Amino acid sequence: MIYLNFVIFIVFFLVLFSLPSLYFLTKKKIFIKLFFGFWSIIIFLIGTIFLIDFVNSKTKVSKKDIIGKYYVDKNMFKGKNADWQYEHFDFEITSNDEFIFFEYFDSGKIKSVHKGKVNYIEGYASPHLKITNLNPEHQIVDKEPLLVRGNWSFYYVFKSKKFGNMFFKKKKLVFYKF
Repeated sequence: MIYLNFVIFIVFFLVLFSLPSLYFLTKKKIFIKLFFGFWSIIIFLIGTIFLIDFVNSKTKVSKKDIIGKYYVDKNMFKGKNADWQYEHFDFEITSNDEFIFFEYFDSGKIKSVHKGKVNYIEGYASPHLKITNLNPEHQIVDKEPLLVRGNWSFYYVFKSKKFGNMFFKKKKLVFYKF
């Protein structure tokens, strides 16, 4: 690996100095064109690397991003169980750091409401969520849900004693023009 780096450095150095030198010695424009072509390729490759890094980087989630309503993500596991969980559970994180978990009847009416406090633990790439003082407690609500960051979105995983891992995704706000 060190030899490859050395060879690349030598080639880079030779092109950097030899092409302008050859132009000044011979006054042939081909050497200037090659010099600028070489630098154009280098700049293009560096730009491509930055673009690929940006596209593949994980979403940075802030406290402001966390605030909102969440629903069961049926895309993680499809089927009757996911549909049933989607219809019966969701939660909200408010701007005043309140956690509100809702459970619904089959009719869609609220069966129970569970409220708690949200604490944000800093020191991670994104704030770590900790739910405290949940009253009354609920078997689905994990005290420290796992935040999973994707390239363009994020979701929470709650480890339910009854259902296993449950995946909650933030509801997107939709604005309509009238």
